[in-house]
Formats: sequence, C-alpha cells, structure tokens
Amino acid sequence: MEKEPLPTTEDYSIILSSVNKPLAIIKTLEVTLTPMNEVTEDFAVAEGEGDRTYQYWWEAHEKFFRNESNSIGHGFTEDMLLVCERFKVIDVKNG
Repeated sequence: MEKEPLPTTEDYSIILSSVNKPLAIIKTLEVTLTPMNEVTEDFAVAEGEGDRTYQYWWEAHEKFFRNESNSIGHGFTEDMLLVCERFKVIDVKNG
C-alpha cells in the first residue's frame, strides 16, 4: 500500500536504533510474500523476539498489524500478505 519497492537479495540495509543511530549493516538473503497465517514457526523463532516462541511472534505481530491496518482504514485479516525477509549481519556498530 505504501508503494515501497520490495527488498531484494542484492540489498544491504542499515539497522537504526529507536533514536536513529546506526546499529548494524545487514544483507538480504531471501524475500518472500507470505500470508500471515502461513508464516512458519522456524521463521517466527528466527526473528529472535520475546520468548522466541511462535505464540509470542503471532500475538505481537497480530497486535501490530491490527493497529496499523485499523489506522489506515483496512481491517486485519489472518491471511494478509507479509514481506518476510531473511538476512545476515555484515557489521555491528559499537557505541
């Protein structure tokens, strides 16, 4: 909806902190468009958030996407497409 180009396996990105300080550089390895209700447990756990369970991933992402969808006038659906990206860390910034 935002008309942003999808990431590609040629992309390098800078990860920023909440105050826009560079934290790391990553390289995209894989990009898939996956319905939320088809995201695998392996992918969810690989994000490394919360207690690293699928249940945590689902609850946190459902809340986020429900709020975002509602804020732009679209309803949340469990089969909405997500951009799922796997990457490797190339460099970590200190300080």
